[in-house]
Amino acid sequence: MPNKEYPYYFRKLGKLYYVNESCRNIKRKEISSYEFTINELIAFPFDTQSIAKRTADECGGYIVVRNATFEDYIGKENVGVNI
Repeated sequence: MPNKEYPYYFRKLGKLYYVNESCRNIKRKEISSYEFTINELIAFPFDTQSIAKRTADECGGYIVVRNATFEDYIGKENVGVNI
């Protein structure tokens, strides 16, 4: 089934798409920062809705669902890694 499409998820905050999260411990307190982009092509795709929802709950926003073949999805992940 090489052409079968599967869902994947983006976290979106207004017009911005989630790219990355950084966590640091400062004086025994965990601090998180988030990176967003306006370009969906470099946004980080989540493969499960529950993980996308959990991260959306942390900093707000909502989940956007897209569908792609497995090869297209893997290609999308590689775009984010190479930039």
